[in-house]
Amino acid sequence: MVNIRTFQPDDSGPVRELFAAGLLAFAAEHEAVVQAYIQESLADDLADIPGHYLQESGSHFWVAEIDGQVKGMVGVQRRSDAEGELRRMSVAADTRRMGIGWKLMETVEAFCREQGYRRIILSTVTQLQPAIAMYQRFGYRYVGEEAYRMMTVQLYVKSLEAPPEGPDGGQNSIHDRPGP
Repeated sequence: MVNIRTFQPDDSGPVRELFAAGLLAFAAEHEAVVQAYIQESLADDLADIPGHYLQESGSHFWVAEIDGQVKGMVGVQRRSDAEGELRRMSVAADTRRMGIGWKLMETVEAFCREQGYRRIILSTVTQLQPAIAMYQRFGYRYVGEEAYRMMTVQLYVKSLEAPPEGPDGGQNSIHDRPGP
């Protein structure tokens, strides 16, 4: 059973390991660039998750655990009164395609709606095709891209202006879970 809960200080080691492993699994020929990005991230917001996500109004960080083990993670950072940014989404390789990412996305969207955000933004690298497919199924739309060292970063946005549609309508319904 998956339990989504707020990050706790004891989660720091497993979260850092999950973040690094998740990116390295898709690094391919960009391993050196990905390693540098991992080190920058581990020294930045992932070095102090409470300070960057839990003590900042409108920001939060969650982990997904199974049998006491961290198997997924995601954060939201407030960018303005109208906008939150989805950050650091990752699911352990041995538990992918089990709905953990989808549950984390639902948690993020519910939080952002509670905060009164009108949209959620995210950025991801083109190598993370499974994540991109999930974001698109969840209603995020591609809005552009930018270069990051030798890789391409894609930018996505999801509007929260309209209330979510029920299971009988709309392709963006958070109730329409992907198949196994």
